[in-house]
Formats: sequence, structure tokens, C-alpha cells
Amino acid sequence: MIIISQIAGAIALIFWVTSIQHKKQDTILFYQALANAFYTLQYCLLGVFTAASMNFSSVLRCSLFSYKRKNNQDIPVFWLIFFMLLIIILGFVTYDGIISLIPIIITLFYTLSSWLKESKWLRIVFIIAAIIWIYYNFTVHAYISIVGNLLEILSGIISLIRFEKK
Repeated sequence: MIIISQIAGAIALIFWVTSIQHKKQDTILFYQALANAFYTLQYCLLGVFTAASMNFSSVLRCSLFSYKRKNNQDIPVFWLIFFMLLIIILGFVTYDGIISLIPIIITLFYTLSSWLKESKWLRIVFIIAAIIWIYYNFTVHAYISIVGNLLEILSGIISLIRFEKK
């Protein structure tokens, strides 16, 4: 199971790093939905159900937000509140000690930043969250994801330079 979880993490990291390099927010969110699906599998296989449930909620959020952005629709505050509550409920149900707070808090920030129209905030949150994920992934033995976190930091910095030159 460990090897399969690491393979799922590797596939997720390819989609995640790819997502950051796109300019349009709907495309970023589409690739993140794919990445989060594989992260959900990885964390399930590792028995880390808070992180798995946070990634599952992110699949739903990214899919809906991507669809709305692709069709040039605003995302009503209702959806922001819905996903924030979903994250809190899933976090409460799967809570497994203080370490569980890391994916919960990060997912709340991802949700807020993906709700905002500015892709810049997504990129900034990606970088900060990736730094925090390194500690979490080391703790839960998601070693491939640590490599992904490092690549995510680098990719996030590159994308900020490319798209946010102002």
C-alpha cells in the first residue's frame, strides 16, 4: 500500500505543479481537481483520513469553481460558506489529533483563495501552504508529496514572476 500511495502522490504532484503554470483560474482549478483526486487516494492508502477528506472536498470545490470560472460566472458567497462548513464538518468527523489541524486550516485558505477572482492569491496561498505541507507530509510518511511541495514552491514562485509582473 505504501508504494501505491507514493505513486498516487507522484501523479497528484504532476497535476498540481502543472496547475500553477496556467494563467486562467478555471484551468488552474481543473488541474487541481485532478491532483486532489489522487491526493485523496494517497492519503486514504496512508490511513490519514483528515487529509483525505480535505482533498475530497477540494475535488468538489475545484470542479464547481472551475466550471463557474470557465463560464465567466461569479461564484456566489453561498458556495464559499458551503465549502467552508463542509471542511469544518469533515475535519471534526475525521479529527485525529493536533496534526489534523494542518490540512483543515490549509484547505480553508485554499477555498477562500480559489473563491477570489485574483489568481495571484491562489499562487501565494499555494506557496505558503506548500511550506506547511512539507511538515505534515513528513509526519504522515507521504514522502513523494514532499518532493511535490518543494516543486510547488518553485513553480509558485515562477508563476508569480511570469503572471504577476506588476
